[in-house]
Amino acid sequence: MLLSAVFFDVDGTIAETEELHRRSFNESFKEFNLDWFWDKPIYKELINIGGGKERIEHYMKRAWPEMLEYKNLTKYIDSIHKVKNEIYEDYINESNLEFRPGVLRLIKELKKNNIRIALVSSSSEINVNNLLNKGLKIKPKDYFDIIAHGDRTKNKKPSPEIYEWTLEKLKLSSQSCIAIEDSPRGLESALAANIKVIVTPSDLTQDEKFEGADLIVSSLGERGKPCKVIRGRFETSGFIDLNLLTKIINS
Repeated sequence: MLLSAVFFDVDGTIAETEELHRRSFNESFKEFNLDWFWDKPIYKELINIGGGKERIEHYMKRAWPEMLEYKNLTKYIDSIHKVKNEIYEDYINESNLEFRPGVLRLIKELKKNNIRIALVSSSSEINVNNLLNKGLKIKPKDYFDIIAHGDRTKNKKPSPEIYEWTLEKLKLSSQSCIAIEDSPRGLESALAANIKVIVTPSDLTQDEKFEGADLIVSSLGERGKPCKVIRGRFETSGFIDLNLLTKIINS
């Protein structure tokens, strides 16, 4: 079977952005006079909740449960999230973000071989666009055939809905595609859509188990920065390439 498409997650997968998101949430809480502070252990727990608004509501159940009865709760959460996104945009503008090792190399190889490339993320459209345009400073249409962001579907990862939406739009079979993820919820989402998965753990997810992944590597690897196999039955030559991706979907 020939490889038809590669689906890249965004935050933590193509670039290390989760720390910027964490800081942005904490700054937004200050704007609303909330005494919440998401340290790294708390945020590590929360990244398994897909979507920023969903994370706020999830945390509210623990920190401020009586607020869940507030009749304008949705608008209140929307307001916090809007401010958070504005702060995140400022952080992105000030950052020197780069693609994680091997991401850009693999994208170029895939494009050269006419393999479809999609971004599949639970992040909002505005956050994805800010990362690509202002953080990584690229023109998305030059790199990706489709961008499936969190505003496209009702349910976020670990639901398979965003992957199913992408497959439908590209008119592709799940068996001919492969996903690259960095989190347990992303892995679960892709597996539920019957897509094989390579995991490149991010700074926040390095000690997760990632049961069900076909291959777990430190990065996608490139010359001078080879990847290390953490777990999996496939050998690499120091980087993930089209040949290896094809082997995985045919395994």
